[in-house]
Amino acid sequence: MPDFQFASLGDFFAMGGYAFYVWAAYLFFFAVMIWNLLQPRLERRKVLKLLQARQARESNAAARAGE
Repeated sequence: MPDFQFASLGDFFAMGGYAFYVWAAYLFFFAVMIWNLLQPRLERRKVLKLLQARQARESNAAARAGE
C-alpha cells in the first residue's frame, strides 16, 4: 500500500502552509480552462445574431427596392 505525504485530510488541504498558493493556482487553471471552453460558444452566438440582423436588413432593402 502506498505511503501518503499527509497525515490527515486537513493536512492535505493545508498543503504544508502553502494552501493559498496551491489552491489559487488550481482555481486560476480551471477558470482559464472553462473560459477557453465557453468563449468560442459565446462568440459564435454573437456572430450568428449579427449575421441574422444583416440578412434581415438586406432582405428588407431588397423588398423595398422591388416595390
